[in-house]
This record gives sequence, C-alpha cells and structure tokens, in this order.
Amino acid sequence: MSKFDKIREKREIARSEALDKTAKLVSSLVPGGSTVYELFTALVLPLHVQRREEWVQDITLRLHKLEQDGIIDLETLSQNAEFNTIITKASLLAQQNHQKEKIEAFRNIVLNSIEWLSKGEPIFDWSHKFLLIVDQISPLHLLLLKTLQYPAKIAKDRKVDFKEMIKATNKEVFFKIYPELKDRAALAKQCWKELYSYGFVVTDRFTEVKGSVELGYMHNHGKLISQTTDFGNKFLDMIEYAE
Repeated sequence: MSKFDKIREKREIARSEALDKTAKLVSSLVPGGSTVYELFTALVLPLHVQRREEWVQDITLRLHKLEQDGIIDLETLSQNAEFNTIITKASLLAQQNHQKEKIEAFRNIVLNSIEWLSKGEPIFDWSHKFLLIVDQISPLHLLLLKTLQYPAKIAKDRKVDFKEMIKATNKEVFFKIYPELKDRAALAKQCWKELYSYGFVVTDRFTEVKGSVELGYMHNHGKLISQTTDFGNKFLDMIEYAE
C-alpha cells in the first residue's frame, strides 16, 4: 500500500468513526433510538460498503492499467489537487447511486479527466460541472440524449425505418425507436425540458412540431436530425470512455 493510500485510509476511518459517534449520540436522544440505529446500520451499511469496495476496485484497476500503458504516472497524479478533488467527488457520488449508467458516467468522467490532466490541459471546471449534472439526472435523461445525438444511427442499429415519415416530433422519433418505453411519455417530456435547461439540446420541443418542415433542427421527410448542442456533445464525450 502506497503512502497516499495509507493517508486516505486513515482519513476514511477517522471520518467513519466520527459519523458513527454522531449517529449514536442522536439515537440516544430518541426513544428506542439505539434499536433504530442498529437496524439502520444493518440495512444500509452493507450496501454502502459494497458499493464503495466495487467502485474502488474498478477505478484502481483502471488507473493501474493506464499507468502500465504509460498514459499516466500515479505518483505525480496523486499530488495533483484537481485530480484529488475530481476523484473524491466522483467516489462520493458513486457510493450514493445504484444505477449502472450513472456509476459508469462518474467513472468515465474521472478517466477522461485524468488523460487531460496528464497532458497539462485544464479540465476541472468541465469535470466538476458534469459530475454534478450526472448526479441530478436519470438514466432516462442519458438515453434521450444519447439517442437524439445521432438518431439516424440508433434507428439503423435497432432496424427502425423512418422512410415513410413526413415530419415527426422528438417524442415520436424516440418512442418509435423505443416502443417499450411509451408508458414513460410524461416523464420523458419532463426529462427533455431539463436537458434543454442544461443547454444540452437545441430545442425545448419534445411533443410539438409547429412547422417543422421549415425548421432545420426538426425531423422531416425521413431525415433524422441531431438534437444535441456542442455543450451536450461535450458532456456525452466526457461520460463515455474508449477502452
């Protein structure tokens, strides 16, 4: 175990003990509090610990591989303040989530950030912002964004034909590609509005066409048009990582 790992482990133990003492103090003020506290820790801590161990193992193995491939130097990286903040933030968020898509996004932001930092290029502002956004959104947000970044490619991969289409909304395109998700229409509409508020998509329209034949960013005459902005594309680049 490196010096860096020992220091980090010591800090985690100290933080865990402090939280444990605080929880016990609070439980002592509540009738039956001790029993409640023990039940809570029995239910929650095993999953929390399992998530942490899975995350640490996964990210450590990937960092080790990057070092073996000569892409990074872990000793140097461990002294980088931006790296420490990014990986600490990502680790905390990953432990608080169970959805595979989001955990993968946290991991990929870390890995992409490391490669930028290793080249001496600034990435912290992007990474920090995108980590926070991933924490706030859902896998449905991610599926909407990825699908409508390259809708023609996704439709082709899923063997969905739009040749008979004259004009279509984003909603119609998305649910023709994923008919099994139609029961989430109201939720998808809200997710789309939120993606627009982040600046990830070019229009807030999900269910309306309103003269789309004249609008270059809408789907018409069988042609599916990308709906993502440069900022949305940057986000997708950061949450995906080529092995």
